[in-house]
Amino acid sequence: MAKRVPEGVAKPTSAGELASLVRRASSDGIRLVTRGGGHSQSGQSLTDSGIVVDTTRLDRVQPAGPELVRAQGGAQWGKVVDALRGTRRLPRVLADIGEVTVGGTLSVGGVGTTSHRYGAQVGQVEQLDVVTGTGERVRCSPSRNAELFDAVRGGQGQFGIITEAWIRLRPSEDRFRQYELHYRDFEQFANDLEQILEADRFDHLRAEFRPDESEIVLYAGIEYDREPDDAAVLEGLGYDENTYTRDTASVGRAAMFPSWGFSWLNHHPWRDWIMPWETLPTLLAQPWLDSDLIPRKPWHWIGLYPIGGEAVDAPLFMRPRGGRAILYSVLSVLGAFQREQATALADHLEEADRTLVGLGGKSYLSGRVGYGPGRWAQHYGEMLEPGSRWKREFDPNQVFLTGGMPFGDDPAASGQGA
Repeated sequence: MAKRVPEGVAKPTSAGELASLVRRASSDGIRLVTRGGGHSQSGQSLTDSGIVVDTTRLDRVQPAGPELVRAQGGAQWGKVVDALRGTRRLPRVLADIGEVTVGGTLSVGGVGTTSHRYGAQVGQVEQLDVVTGTGERVRCSPSRNAELFDAVRGGQGQFGIITEAWIRLRPSEDRFRQYELHYRDFEQFANDLEQILEADRFDHLRAEFRPDESEIVLYAGIEYDREPDDAAVLEGLGYDENTYTRDTASVGRAAMFPSWGFSWLNHHPWRDWIMPWETLPTLLAQPWLDSDLIPRKPWHWIGLYPIGGEAVDAPLFMRPRGGRAILYSVLSVLGAFQREQATALADHLEEADRTLVGLGGKSYLSGRVGYGPGRWAQHYGEMLEPGSRWKREFDPNQVFLTGGMPFGDDPAASGQGA
């Protein structure tokens, strides 16, 4: 969707190398853009006026006791899972794409199939090592350099580069079983989902809306040691059909999409929003989607991820106020020859954003959103001023400046329009 040729690509192999690079960039007025797995949309990890910092060689992962795992910022989440094999421990929230990086998703938020219990990844880290915009290496946590800790979690890489994270773990079981429950009655689906969440019946939850087939599919997973009674697990639910029961010993990777689903040869116009829970019936109706622009199945994914009601203690991770919420995602896959259609769909999703924000939602910043100063002020609210102050403190020379973000003095940072 976006192509830019940087002046250079740096691939540091240590936090020390990275810090030296940032210090040089700060003194010489060079702009840096951080790239992990490259899964952000709209060219956030590209630049044509500076250097791309590829963090993928910072990929060490090691256990740090029974409750934590240490992972460098360039480590893929799939590698984190593999490093924990045999420990009966997993991160509390996993990305559902194994190729995205720890530093990448912690810079955005990080939502997955266990978010109904544990919220977002940014709320499940104990401490971080960060290289700031001055090239200083800083360890931060809720009790140590707390403002930097708050700035980089969900900070879009605007305040520093995460070089290592101490990630909280949860107990896991030996096997994973997933039920694929089809609903044609949307009200029944909404009622069942509410019941499921109240009773905390499943370990993993993700739903897919299939407009071509006028149905919703709930992917409900459990982890277990002893053989479960499927009838008891599903008792009382009003689904129409359970078409597939998947069972695997690969518990950590079970809910991750296969890497072949995200070919670099295709276009992926994609937007995500975090919506108030009470908007679920409206989300299911989806009056804002133009069916002529959305490709038919299997070339689209419209997903719903419940997010628990507990507050996430990362102030730049913006979500609706109140209790439970839901991540609403629209992803389409279009071929290399369909660029015009992909651009039209991206524009259409930008228009839909106004409706969804008007319903009380917040854009999940997995890609550029095209906001101008007014929309950013609406998005960040009372956090806009602290974010701007943190930018001046932690990146005074604006080394890290992804176009389209509101922090910093460069007019390009605040995007275009309202």
